[in-house]
Amino acid sequence: MKVPLIVLTGFLGAGKTSLVNRLIARRAASADAAGKLAIIVNEFGAIGVDADLLPRGAARQVELPGGCVCCVLSDDLDRTVLEILDGNPEVDTIVLETTGVAEPIPIVWTLERPPLDQRVRVAAIVTVVDPLSWPAARATGPVADIQVEGADVVLVSKLDLAPPAVTAEVVAELARLAPHAPVLALPAAAAVDWLEAALRDPPERGGGHGHDEAAPGEPGPGPHAHGDHDHDHDHDHDHDHPSAPGARHGYVSAAIPVTAAVDLERFEDAVAALPASYFRVKAIVAAVDPRTGSPARGWFAVHRVGGRVSSEPVAAPAAGARMVGLGPVVDAAGLAATIAQAVLPSDGAG
Repeated sequence: MKVPLIVLTGFLGAGKTSLVNRLIARRAASADAAGKLAIIVNEFGAIGVDADLLPRGAARQVELPGGCVCCVLSDDLDRTVLEILDGNPEVDTIVLETTGVAEPIPIVWTLERPPLDQRVRVAAIVTVVDPLSWPAARATGPVADIQVEGADVVLVSKLDLAPPAVTAEVVAELARLAPHAPVLALPAAAAVDWLEAALRDPPERGGGHGHDEAAPGEPGPGPHAHGDHDHDHDHDHDHDHPSAPGARHGYVSAAIPVTAAVDLERFEDAVAALPASYFRVKAIVAAVDPRTGSPARGWFAVHRVGGRVSSEPVAAPAAGARMVGLGPVVDAAGLAATIAQAVLPSDGAG
């Protein structure tokens, strides 16, 4: 399967590197950190690694605690990603931290064309916004707005520093700029929880990943609305959801078996149209992809992180076809309705 990659963007000083540092520290402190995470950054120094200590001409990769490998982003994104994958075949997730003035969409275009399209899939563009510096960032030019408009998920940082009224005002403006993306105003530890959950598969059963309640005066998750996805279909659905008991600052999960084959294109559309409270969805299904022109059925993994939906061929699963959702408000009925919209006629649906 392709390696999932999150593009982590945000204007200068938004808190991207702090988030990455917390992710590394979390994995280093965890006795059961699974898999190997690759982090591609612009300079090692920002995450506590002095690049000047590396021998001249050495591969600019270093091993970090917690099953992480870090690599400096060269001018050639293709080469950087391929070198880290070829040199570290055990890597199963990647975080690519952009510069503070980068536009994320051209980066995604590079990742979604050969040769990278056969090795990685863009799981999400995650844009970090500091509510205190947001007005100044916008005043410098259009990049800050472009980063938000291109996001699949917006994470609002530094809630411990920004007054609640300022945060609320910025969250409302972010929701206006990116009506397709969930806007998540989460305490720092909960933001790392979310990033970890986005990078890995959600649990198939049980109560999911709880977060500590926000301190008094801190906002919880911001407004949510449905997002666009990778293939060329537009959707304009807005969904408002009351929080489920105990879920406002945490995640719950739901999982169901998939007993019928589906039309892959219609299924992707239906997954994209789920409420934004379904932060993470994964399904492994038997499907026909009408876009290929072939009637042959195959196995596919379909992913959603934030507003982004992608799919890829996979081997037949030993555990059978299934669909899993993770988020503050998810349920099995919503997953089942999504499947019902895409069942092939020969499998019992019109």
